[in-house]
Amino acid sequence: MTRNAETARAESGPFQKNLAGGEAAATVPQPPPEGDGLFPVDPAPLSARPLVLVTRGRVEYLAHCPHCKDWHRHVHLGQVTGPCGTEYDLQPRRAKGAA
Repeated sequence: MTRNAETARAESGPFQKNLAGGEAAATVPQPPPEGDGLFPVDPAPLSARPLVLVTRGRVEYLAHCPHCKDWHRHVHLGQVTGPCGTEYDLQPRRAKGAA
């Protein structure tokens, strides 16, 4: 057996042993409480792109709920509340020829 295989390798990084024989604690950096540019504190507002449903008397919007993943019917675009209680924004779909 060679000498390199017999000798123990030195530990490095956060798992170095301290002088008392125990292992040193690893420190994990904590993000600032107010958030930064990559991780904002406020989540993005929920939105859905509805399908237009033409009924006998009016135009309705059929939207896939971003929270419960069920289909909800609404009578207007903009800020709506679904039957599950989730508030989200109904945004119209782009026209097929729009860039």
